[in-house]
Amino acid sequence: MVTSFTIRNAAREDVPDMVRLINIAGHRLPLWCWGQLEGGAEDPWQAGRESAAREDSAISWTKGTVATLGSDVAALMIAYPLADTAPGYGCEIDHPVMSPLRDLKRQAEGTFHIHVLAAYAEYRGRGLGSFLLDKADRLSETNDISLIVSEANAPARRFYERLGFVEKARQALVTAPDWQADGDNWLLMIKPAA
Repeated sequence: MVTSFTIRNAAREDVPDMVRLINIAGHRLPLWCWGQLEGGAEDPWQAGRESAAREDSAISWTKGTVATLGSDVAALMIAYPLADTAPGYGCEIDHPVMSPLRDLKRQAEGTFHIHVLAAYAEYRGRGLGSFLLDKADRLSETNDISLIVSEANAPARRFYERLGFVEKARQALVTAPDWQADGDNWLLMIKPAA
């Protein structure tokens, strides 16, 4: 249960933790994606930090909510109203790997989108995900809430289903020679507005 954690808006100094948590939530796809950026081949982590430090990025610290224990970041949620831009992990590259995610986000236009929800392993099972999603419920106002999850992530799917999310669409997961993932599909899940 969440008792000693603090939930607050992310700050620019949270960017290093945010980038690690974004990569965890994205099954290492964000790191691969940042490596595709100009200059990312030398240090994809730095490319991710630069993207998260910008205020106009899909993964900007300005869109983040963090759960902290003392001064340590334990969990992250990045969420925002989903318009027609269908942002990615801070690297809008035209690559087949990104196409299924873009297609699912287009189907979720007009929803309040949970782009990232992740906790470090040592903080999982303490209710942080539920607490962060409660905040998403408040922020979404009267909009449906959407998220995308790998079908291979059965614990996350069960968690989302318990909170009222249902599968609305799926797209085949596309891999690359230097990025592989478990599962065959990305799932778009929607929680209807209350």
